[in-house]
Amino acid sequence: MISKSKTLLFILSMATGLAAAQAAQRSFNFGISAASTDVKAGAPVIVKVQLKNTSDHDLSWMSLPGGDVHGEVVGFRPIVKDAQGKEPPLTKWGRQVFGRTAKGEPGLVLNAVGLVAVHPGDVMKTEIHLNEIYDLSAPGKYSVQVRYFDDENKDEVRSNAITVTVAP
Repeated sequence: MISKSKTLLFILSMATGLAAAQAAQRSFNFGISAASTDVKAGAPVIVKVQLKNTSDHDLSWMSLPGGDVHGEVVGFRPIVKDAQGKEPPLTKWGRQVFGRTAKGEPGLVLNAVGLVAVHPGDVMKTEIHLNEIYDLSAPGKYSVQVRYFDDENKDEVRSNAITVTVAP
């Protein structure tokens, strides 16, 4: 008879192996960085996002007219928390992006979106202007992470975390 601890150890090792195997199957990797990690209140807070196709096949990238700005609209959703772990207030644009509009506010409508092929080894870049999504006028430290949905594995992937300091 196998002891309970050996059974639990076996189950944990299998789960860890499965998680590692799933991560190895990811067809891309992505990360974020800040244009500047120290900004004055009211200044732009820009997060740069890079996604690299690490697969052997093309991936589809949603594209907007006007280039590589507004990554929040093409699937890169920022997660911002203040030092107390609370989400800062959303701006009108942020409420539209996250579908949290107030009564009477228009929702976000995208009618000029296209798909672009990301070839194996290619790196796609976009930016997120956090100060346009969140009210970051209060001085302090903000943790930033970005989430992206992996269509092939049907799960949410989170980027590395960075810290941005807003000074008075």
